[in-house]
Amino acid sequence: MEAAAALVALALPLAFAAGTAERAVQPASTFPEIAIRKGEIQHEWPFSVEEGRLACVDFQGQRIVIFSEPWREDVPQEFGNMTLPRSVIVSANPLALLASLEDRSLYLPFDGLETLIRRLAPFERIGAELCEADAGTQDKKI
Repeated sequence: MEAAAALVALALPLAFAAGTAERAVQPASTFPEIAIRKGEIQHEWPFSVEEGRLACVDFQGQRIVIFSEPWREDVPQEFGNMTLPRSVIVSANPLALLASLEDRSLYLPFDGLETLIRRLAPFERIGAELCEADAGTQDKKI
């Protein structure tokens, strides 16, 4: 559920700017997500942290895959003084990656956009499977 807070923090500013905040973020169920760890994945790891969560979000009718780092435990996490986890878009679409500009340090260093996209593509497929699995259980009357 930690990814949900980060996903909303990422999506809501865009929704308010578009004037559609009340209907912009509709969870694909309750943000279907999966924990992933560097040593347990067969693909080249694209992230600068050892573990995190992949989640699927329905944002204005588009399914988006997002990776979030775990909640930080090295800083106080008190009400009113929380440090939200960083989150980045997981996509092979270069334009979609612009939404992650602020937290781009969550990606491992890369020598070019092609390298980043090659690393992210398998994780986008994993996230897309989350979206598809959840679509079967989601009420279609949104």
